[in-house]
Amino acid sequence: MDLLPLARKYIWWQPPEYTLRDRNRLIAQVMNIGTHPDVEALRTALGDDVLKQALQTARAGEFSERSWHYWHLVLELARHHAVPALPERKVA
Repeated sequence: MDLLPLARKYIWWQPPEYTLRDRNRLIAQVMNIGTHPDVEALRTALGDDVLKQALQTARAGEFSERSWHYWHLVLELARHHAVPALPERKVA
């Protein structure tokens, strides 16, 4: 799947070539705010394992609470429907 159009659409504030250097960031953004057709196209093209990796390596602020819960349940990453806490920013 050519991710360039998604990079332009979902991370519009930076050059798409730069966005593609961090593929998980783009995937997380589409999972978080993407349209249903874009999310389904991404899921079909890349597979659930790639989406799981993006979810498991997400940084603070990449997912809303609603999307975080949704994807943990859809991708069967929630144990007994218990969803882990959202990633938090760490202050040094």
